[in-house]
Amino acid sequence: MRRLLLAPLLLLVPACKGETAKDVTAAVVGKTVEVAKGAGSGVVEGMKEGRKGAVSTDGSRTLSAADEVHANTELSVLEVKASSGGGVEVVLAVTNKTAEPLHLLGLQEGGGAQLLDKDGFATPLQARSPGQAADSIKVPPSVKVKASVFFDGEADKAAKVRLWGREFTVSGTATAATPQP
Repeated sequence: MRRLLLAPLLLLVPACKGETAKDVTAAVVGKTVEVAKGAGSGVVEGMKEGRKGAVSTDGSRTLSAADEVHANTELSVLEVKASSGGGVEVVLAVTNKTAEPLHLLGLQEGGGAQLLDKDGFATPLQARSPGQAADSIKVPPSVKVKASVFFDGEADKAAKVRLWGREFTVSGTATAATPQP
């Protein structure tokens, strides 16, 4: 990458002096960064679209947008408790309202899952979820499953859980939660 960046500079800079060389260098570096960011964003977007449009190897349909998740599933929070590994464990009930297996993606990205404390601060989702991938939940056809997601923070300070844009109020540290539109 550095060689690609330096090659145009070596061609342009000898023809320039002083401030002009500085301006040319800044412009070339700026465009290079812009192109690299665009390419990186394109790769991420392409991966999202590819995952979303394709049937998973297990035959499940992949959902990642909030409207898709809420149209095809019913979500509720069963329990919020201190995690044995530190942090907070949120036990979810996920009901698949379809006759096909679902793979729910996007818990990590775009605020798919957030734990909000009593002061309104969001705590990040941890990258571990036993039995599930860190940013997804798999649900067989026409059933309800329990899935745990783990957050940093303290269970006794938890006030709400936000899942794909919908908030669930938590009353106490180990009780059921109610959804809010």
